[in-house]
Amino acid sequence: MSLKQFQQESEKGFPSPVYLLHSAESFLLYEAVTVLNDLFRDPATFNFETIDISSADEKLPAEKIIDILNTLPFLADRKTVVLRNVQKWTKKETQKFGEYLKSPSPSSLLVMLFEGTAPDIFEPALMKAVRAIALSVVEREIPVWIKERAGKKGISFTPAAIEYLISVAGTDLGMLHSEIEKFSSSESSRIIDIAEVRGVVYAGAEYGAFDLANALSRKDSRAVFRIYENISRTMEPQMLLGALNWQYSSSYAKAKMQGMDKGKLGRIFTLLHEADMAVKTSHSHVMEDLLVKLLNI
Repeated sequence: MSLKQFQQESEKGFPSPVYLLHSAESFLLYEAVTVLNDLFRDPATFNFETIDISSADEKLPAEKIIDILNTLPFLADRKTVVLRNVQKWTKKETQKFGEYLKSPSPSSLLVMLFEGTAPDIFEPALMKAVRAIALSVVEREIPVWIKERAGKKGISFTPAAIEYLISVAGTDLGMLHSEIEKFSSSESSRIIDIAEVRGVVYAGAEYGAFDLANALSRKDSRAVFRIYENISRTMEPQMLLGALNWQYSSSYAKAKMQGMDKGKLGRIFTLLHEADMAVKTSHSHVMEDLLVKLLNI
């Protein structure tokens, strides 16, 4: 995990003058800001500043940000400036800020946060003084990530419980973190099994998805969209996709034993995966399109 690289820099106190943290997971960038806050924010010195490039209230021109970075810190060795959503910078602003990167102030720590997977906003020649770190957890590492998170809370999940948690909550790290937090108030050194997770983690998601899957199997389009309308008021699309995946996974297990149409279920899983990718890239009407396609299988 590249999170280890970030942890190593944190332990050293972020010695480089400029960092570029990039991730497709907004939750990981949020966590990075939390770490920086804990390390460097001191209410007595006012040497920590966060600026959101995408916010009309917080956004400052590149020249003003450079002035802040070049101003000597108050009663401290360095000041810290965190720039969020630098992917929103215009090309003109990026070019202006590139001048600072050529010779960054040694008395400032600049941390730029880029939400996305290709942080190529600056010319390669300007990146010599920039320490770029990708914050990511690949899908196959998510069970380990959950195990580590739970361990920090003094609890542990069985492998089956972790698998169920992912199947229902999806792979969004922010959502998984929220679900793990639900168990953090319990006594430490406790092992949490699948039955307990099913009772705590969005139990309504499973039952809603069960009704929806049944309506889809009956080809009852009116019922499908009526149920979806009710579910969508209280459930995020990725949560519903995870719950549907769980329902169809159970059906797939039965199909293997009973010689049912496994090809049909394979097409369904393909559609669920495509919808999950589309939801993550903020496409509109993803779930509605998915339901129409499932009705036509």
